[in-house]
Amino acid sequence: MPSFVVGAYASLPQGREAQEDYYNLLGRQPWIAGTELPFPGDFAETAGRIWMAGILPAHWRGNTITVIPGTMQHVWKDPNFGLASPNEDGRAAALAMLKKVRNALADFTQWRGSQDVRFVEVHSAPTAAASKDAMAASLEELMQLDWSEASLVIEHCDKYVEGQKPEKGFLPIEDEIELCREAGIGLTVNWGRSVVEGRTAATAVDHVRKAAQAGVLSGLMFSGAGPEETQYGYGWIDGHLPMSPDEPTSLMDAAAIADTVRAAGEQETPLDYMGAKVCVPKNATLEERLSYLEHIYDAVADATAETSAKAGDA
Repeated sequence: MPSFVVGAYASLPQGREAQEDYYNLLGRQPWIAGTELPFPGDFAETAGRIWMAGILPAHWRGNTITVIPGTMQHVWKDPNFGLASPNEDGRAAALAMLKKVRNALADFTQWRGSQDVRFVEVHSAPTAAASKDAMAASLEELMQLDWSEASLVIEHCDKYVEGQKPEKGFLPIEDEIELCREAGIGLTVNWGRSVVEGRTAATAVDHVRKAAQAGVLSGLMFSGAGPEETQYGYGWIDGHLPMSPDEPTSLMDAAAIADTVRAAGEQETPLDYMGAKVCVPKNATLEERLSYLEHIYDAVADATAETSAKAGDA
């Protein structure tokens, strides 16, 4: 089974002491190989990077960076912002942000004393205006930079669908798959973001299968989504819902996870990582926060074992 990464930032408790206790708890789980580090966040500031370098378990060597928080913060202020922007000023601003990520990674690596970040997840913003050609140009520039041995991957978000309110509204996955093949990099599918795009669990399976059959599927992150308003937000929010039955309205249950894992198995080469990123109730205990992640891991592990067994019988 690929390395399992948890997007712990989505389920962090409030306060440094509780956060340190949570990371310590996660670090005692033998099935967790790393975490997803959001930019901005603690990773964006020197003091935060020093704290992260010290608190992340020393054996976590499979960490990733996601720049979706910074991407969306800029897009909300400037609709031209994005690596895939046809507007040169907007594209230049996105490249400048990625250079800050590159510098933060180099600094984090120094404070950490080792290179424990394997992937940097980038995104094809802006909303409703993304250009495949502009994204290709940005990737070409980004790949000239020193990423401290980490690899770039495109993380797919919901594409722009005419007449449907977008959460992200970026490039179609077909364009991103082609970009990955041309650039020689991988693609990561976030289950919930694909479901938000298609309004059905089948969309996530379809996206994973397309990326797997193209041979570019690098990562698969499980976040839930659903049509109803919940404590996590409005219907069809990119809100990292837990799996069902932890969140009964979530379309992400064990059967849906199994379908997606089977689709990923159509790729000849193994994935680099799988993972879980979910929000949790505000008053959840540390053990409850862990359980929401572990339920997803168990479903992924069961489906992976089943898929491997069938492949062995074939």
